[in-house]
Amino acid sequence: MKKLIAAVAIAAICITSVFSVSQGAPQEFRPAAAPLRAGYIEGFLKSKGQNIQIEEYSGRVQVFPLASGAVMEIDGIPALLGDFQPGMEVYAKYSGGSIVYMEGYSTTNPGYLAPGAKVRSGVVGKIDRNQIVLKLATGKQEAYFTSPATIVLKKGENVPLSTLCEGDSVRLFFDEANSTLVSRINIQGESVKIKGVYRGVLQSIDALGGSISLSNAACLNSGEWEETAKVKKIDIAGDFRAFAGGYEIPCENLKYYRGKTVYLAVKDFFGTDKIEKMIIKNQNETAYTGKIEEINWYAGAMELSNKKNIDFNDGTIIVKNGRIVDKYSLNPDSDALVVAEGSGSGNTADLVYVYNEDINNSNIAQNYLYAGRLDEIIEDRVTLRDFYILNKNEWESFDEAKELYYDDDTYIYDAKNNERISRKEFYSEEYAVDESSSYAKRNGLKDWYGYIYADGDRIVAVTAQKTMDSVLNQRVTTGIVETVKEDETLGPMITVSNAADWSARKDSWVPKTVPVKILLEDAVIIKDGKAASWEDIRPQDTVYTVRDDIYGKFVLVK
Repeated sequence: MKKLIAAVAIAAICITSVFSVSQGAPQEFRPAAAPLRAGYIEGFLKSKGQNIQIEEYSGRVQVFPLASGAVMEIDGIPALLGDFQPGMEVYAKYSGGSIVYMEGYSTTNPGYLAPGAKVRSGVVGKIDRNQIVLKLATGKQEAYFTSPATIVLKKGENVPLSTLCEGDSVRLFFDEANSTLVSRINIQGESVKIKGVYRGVLQSIDALGGSISLSNAACLNSGEWEETAKVKKIDIAGDFRAFAGGYEIPCENLKYYRGKTVYLAVKDFFGTDKIEKMIIKNQNETAYTGKIEEINWYAGAMELSNKKNIDFNDGTIIVKNGRIVDKYSLNPDSDALVVAEGSGSGNTADLVYVYNEDINNSNIAQNYLYAGRLDEIIEDRVTLRDFYILNKNEWESFDEAKELYYDDDTYIYDAKNNERISRKEFYSEEYAVDESSSYAKRNGLKDWYGYIYADGDRIVAVTAQKTMDSVLNQRVTTGIVETVKEDETLGPMITVSNAADWSARKDSWVPKTVPVKILLEDAVIIKDGKAASWEDIRPQDTVYTVRDDIYGKFVLVK
């Protein structure tokens, strides 16, 4: 029934669009007013050449010329027009009446995949070192394994395996049909990330249009419900599911819940907000913030640090690493905001927003952040002394030496002169000296200090500065990027909402009630396993940061 409603909705939208097209426009090359959003078209490729013929999901055929220099990809990998096959599902952007970008999606049938190749699509449910548990569209879970030879792609670029998070939507490729060893992983783009959690009163359901309307809509922001609109209309995603009391509600029955308060998990799908999951509230709401002490999977219940027992079920919205995950991704010792409903001692979680973050997404990665004195620098290695390492969100000091390696791909930044330097400049200039030598004493030279982000013992990025910061003043903060801008006076900065600071005293994440501003001028910024610019940070990115008040020292984009 859900598929029937979705099909009718698409058909209705397209029929409406047909009558809105100007009668004078040429049928063959007109700008596509029929697609669901102006600027792009999606469906099945019918023919290719200088003109691209695409059959929309509604059945309507559109023809566009192919722009010179159009970008083409298949499964996120750069491709040529010859790689596209008729019948392949495609998504294309057009500008000025011509296609400027086209992406194809291969299947297990002919096309981009070699005959006999195996593909699995689903959501990552759990990561345990080299094992990935994938939740398939059927609801079944299967375990697969990675190796050092496994290739990971995100937006067509190679990224480290450590980039993978629970809750990511992926496609796994195998070289042999019966193998469980993954040869390639394609991570879906930013659309898998949750954009926000909303609360409001269900007013209307447009089955044909595929949307719902809320009154008194509010978005969860920094642990509080922030009103966004008196009336808000939001589209429904293709994989939309609704629950009440832990039981799934058929879409055709939603009309009977008008006037009820609902919670919505909303994701960004190519620039459009779409609801992925809805919870219908039945009783009184109470919010709790604290550590999940224990989880009883058999009973479907968890105990918080305040000894409050709260039930959870398949309908509970669980957000972790900025992604919607299933209940089996919850872990004891997680710090979370729990929005529950109930009366008396009986409470059921409608929302569990997990704050827990670390420098590593999972135990598949071995990434470290160091801060210390650059005691010795030679052509391919650095020796640190009197250094700190960020261990479980806290700086831990060592008075021994630590040797790390670097290469031409290492990002090296001189914070004093505000410039990137080469590997040769790094080891040949006076960033590390023999402080006991007469030359150093005569010229007043001292060792510099650095923040170093390393993958194992290899330095990915290092920022060198003349003096050492007081790490006692620093805080580890995690949250969602709200804005990115360059201030005329202060320089590049981000505002982080739904933020939480790590408290060593409480040994837990403490949610903040106000957004946090972080300056990025001298920060080490890492995204997709490599050094990045502040301009690479996007709103809705999840970040893990080390900051001294408003001054960012380290920003890891998740």
